[in-house]
Amino acid sequence: MWKFLAPRVIFGEDSVEFLERYEDSRPVVVTDKVMVELGHLDTIGKHLGEFEVYAAEPREPLKSDALDLAERIRELNPDIIIALGGGSVIDLAKAGRILSEVEMEPEEITPFTDLRDYGFEKRTEFIAIPTTSGTGSEASWAIVLKDEEEDRKVVMANEEVVPDYAIVDPVFVKSMPGKLVISTGFDALSHAVEAFLSTFSNPFSDALAVRATRDILENIEKSFEGDEMAREVMHISATMAGMAFSNSQVGVVHALAHAFGAVMNVPHGDAIAGFLLPVLEFYRERGVERLDELSRLVGFDVMERIREISERFDVFSVFSEKPFDDAIPEIVEKAMQDSCVITGPFVPDAEDLENILRRLV
Repeated sequence: MWKFLAPRVIFGEDSVEFLERYEDSRPVVVTDKVMVELGHLDTIGKHLGEFEVYAAEPREPLKSDALDLAERIRELNPDIIIALGGGSVIDLAKAGRILSEVEMEPEEITPFTDLRDYGFEKRTEFIAIPTTSGTGSEASWAIVLKDEEEDRKVVMANEEVVPDYAIVDPVFVKSMPGKLVISTGFDALSHAVEAFLSTFSNPFSDALAVRATRDILENIEKSFEGDEMAREVMHISATMAGMAFSNSQVGVVHALAHAFGAVMNVPHGDAIAGFLLPVLEFYRERGVERLDELSRLVGFDVMERIREISERFDVFSVFSEKPFDDAIPEIVEKAMQDSCVITGPFVPDAEDLENILRRLV
């Protein structure tokens, strides 16, 4: 038996006006200080009545941040939580919402956990408003936090994590810097491609993954150059890719990127961009036929197009800027412990991962 999980999606220009139905509610807006400085908080504020703000530090969310937010939510007792920001903010808000109702460690919350057994009552409605076009967090039932004490990534995953609504308004990405367009765009692309290749792929996730792959590869360069229509397409595609991988799985690209990012302190999108093509080449060497099927469905050679974009934007510089030769054993160890390492079309062993990394040194 399969279950497809997704938020209700409100999309298109001015879709943020959907918030006006909540002007008599008691919202908490979870955002970060950069969103405040950019004026995005003002953009949504004019569609709300009074609201509280939790402005986090602009960084990958820490486990301690999520616990702090959970305490703040308990104090404020809102009836709706609105996450405004990139994937880090949305993940933080999703985690804080769940942890505000259950006394559990984040890593104890799995897809098989019935949170109602631990007191979860869904006391708040949840709306996610992405301001970047990459993570798909607004559409997923997973959360990634960094455990700063153990220096590792912690994954929370449960169907209760899925937002009630995702507001996908391109107004928030019109002024996104070009470098961010590329790193978040590669993140979205990896979600789409790995969702299609996953052993858990299904007809619903495949349909979203194929369309997202095509649209991202056709629009990422135009989006980098500032084309507003391309940015709107990328924004929608990121949410589609988020739905795809959330209902399928990602694979070795993410396992290596999680490990490399944690050990070398590299932003997630940059690590993903660097590993996408090398891992796909590894899959091709292992005879993964779904790569050719994806190209056939999209209408062009997916790997060749990824190669062109990777070279144009020099995504592999992430490996030369932070030499990691001495860290390879630690990266391999962390990647082998990552659940994503077993959900791709070919399950590597430690030697396989080491070989991929050594090619990039």
